[in-house]
Amino acid sequence: MANRKASIWRYTKESGRWRYVKPTIGRNHKIVPEPGAYYIRWHEGKRAVWRKCSSAADATVACERQEAYLNAHAHGLTLAQTETKSRPALMVERLELWLEEYRLSHKPESHALMQSTLREFHAWSKKNMISHWTRVDLLRYRAWCIDTRKNEPRTTANKMLRVAQFHRSVMGIEPGKGLVTVKDAKFVELEPTVFNDDELAAFFKACTPFQYAVFQCYLRSGLRKAELESLEWTDVDPTAGTITVSSKLDFTPKDWEQRTIEVDDKLLAILKDMRKHGKRVFANGNGNRYTHSWDDCVKIAEKAKVLDAHPHRFRATYATRCLQNGIDLKTVQKLLGHKNLESTMRYLAKAESPKVRAKVNAVKFGA
Repeated sequence: MANRKASIWRYTKESGRWRYVKPTIGRNHKIVPEPGAYYIRWHEGKRAVWRKCSSAADATVACERQEAYLNAHAHGLTLAQTETKSRPALMVERLELWLEEYRLSHKPESHALMQSTLREFHAWSKKNMISHWTRVDLLRYRAWCIDTRKNEPRTTANKMLRVAQFHRSVMGIEPGKGLVTVKDAKFVELEPTVFNDDELAAFFKACTPFQYAVFQCYLRSGLRKAELESLEWTDVDPTAGTITVSSKLDFTPKDWEQRTIEVDDKLLAILKDMRKHGKRVFANGNGNRYTHSWDDCVKIAEKAKVLDAHPHRFRATYATRCLQNGIDLKTVQKLLGHKNLESTMRYLAKAESPKVRAKVNAVKFGA
């Protein structure tokens, strides 16, 4: 008989030993929050599967979702089944089950983006019957994201395509078809913005020693936010002068590719002088993952009176400076971890701008 049950457990220290125990249930039939980490457990065949949850409430919801998924699987149902006249596809019924399958087959970052997008679209559209969605609905959602949510064009295009992906999957529509396609998601690609020397000087002057190390690492390695947060001391090789972006239990590199980045001596010296709090290079006081670089960047920039500052702008500055100083395009592509050369070429125009301006100034236009 297929496994259809999931259960909730609390991992806590009792009598000097760490163990899994059943959570305490209150009079309201809800879990009483207690110290420790919450997990849900279910079986896939004979193998027990554990999944960590952020809280008791999260564990309750996750357990219900997992049981719904197990029951559907036991009855031979798939998430791509089309609706019937007697059983229409309803958003409230399909969403969580579809997201659970998506979570099991994609990276955590991709699942988080898909989850937030679909829930936002559902709250915005208020159309519960999926077959009633129209092309106009998705185009209006995209416009709402730009006009009301103030999302960037790239972000809004990706959001619209995520909703379209969900719609195709539930309705059984072939890839490349549906209410909207990639052609509908085209937008004007803006040139990347970079920091100038004065902005960098003002920004770093407003940093604490720890923040200084964080954003110097962004600037001198071109790491993405998730890559910097997952960096461990074993990834840093002072002898070779490199940093390696490698897979971890809780992190998978973008495009699933490990890469090694050659870094300068100044960054290696900064990292060498840092105090170690556990295995992560950038950790909070408890040794856990530091995840506030985006918020810290905004606060530091406000204090330094630097406009439009965010971690990715340091990556853009890194790419531009590398190209300006003679590193070839293919090498910069490798350092950044870009899958295609076109992504790296976005920084080429900005890197060549000073040379172009000098040539323009030298042109003789006559009168």
